[in-house]
Amino acid sequence: MDSVPIRLDVPAPGGTWQLAGELHLPQGEQPDTVQVLLSGLTYDRRYWLVPGGGHYVRHMVGDGHAVLALDRIGTGGSSHPPAAEVTVQANVDTLHELVKALRAGIGGLRPFARVVAVGHSLGTGIAIIGAARHRDFDALVLTGLSHTLGPLYSEAVGSLEPAADLPAGYLTTAAGKRGLIYEHEGGVYPVAADYHEATKSTVTIGEGATVDEIYRPDHAAAVDVPVLLVMGREDQLFVGVDKERDYYPGSPDFDLFVVPEAAHSINVHRTAHLWYAQASRQLARWAESARTTSA
Repeated sequence: MDSVPIRLDVPAPGGTWQLAGELHLPQGEQPDTVQVLLSGLTYDRRYWLVPGGGHYVRHMVGDGHAVLALDRIGTGGSSHPPAAEVTVQANVDTLHELVKALRAGIGGLRPFARVVAVGHSLGTGIAIIGAARHRDFDALVLTGLSHTLGPLYSEAVGSLEPAADLPAGYLTTAAGKRGLIYEHEGGVYPVAADYHEATKSTVTIGEGATVDEIYRPDHAAAVDVPVLLVMGREDQLFVGVDKERDYYPGSPDFDLFVVPEAAHSINVHRTAHLWYAQASRQLARWAESARTTSA
């Protein structure tokens, strides 16, 4: 598969920040739709690159999709502003600038006609708000987030500690906690578990202070595009998935897919390929429907 490094300067308090990512393209003609991959708290673009069957990017590109694996602001190769400035709203605003650039043409590529957000956890919340406020997306694939907190949510918050070699206010998970909180016992290959721990990223105090924004029902209610919600059956951070359809009354096409033997960080689990296949089929169906409607 071909890839194009993406760097985009975006407006920020007192100047500019930079978003970094990698745009992966299938062989042949550039697709008219691009997926923007949005990781959760303490994750970056590497969440979508799990070795083996958990490699979301490889799966999607193999099916003919274009995907942009993004480092959200404050993670990976993107700028690391003062932690208090990296809020949920800052994530939404910087993502909005990226979507505009994708639709206008970025990195020497022709403009994308359709942009689909694929989020995990906080990334899902950011996608929902972007869809509600800016009408940024043509469809949403939302994973690892519901409107009902589970029994391990407080433990996940309590597992955070200052991240080394980063500005004050950047936090990460304490050693050994990811497997206990985010994985289903017996559901993760050892190589993926090691990768999960080795690639942990950060959350900021600004995101922590504003995270309740992503749970507001009015944001989900304002979504007016197709939605695929994907949850791990063993997720203990977010529960109540059977009630989620009611939060999206404006979506013309809402579907729920529950991944067996998977907890919160679905992509590191050996069953992750099941939801990749479901999402690929759904995206192809939505794209065909859009072409038929516009014809």
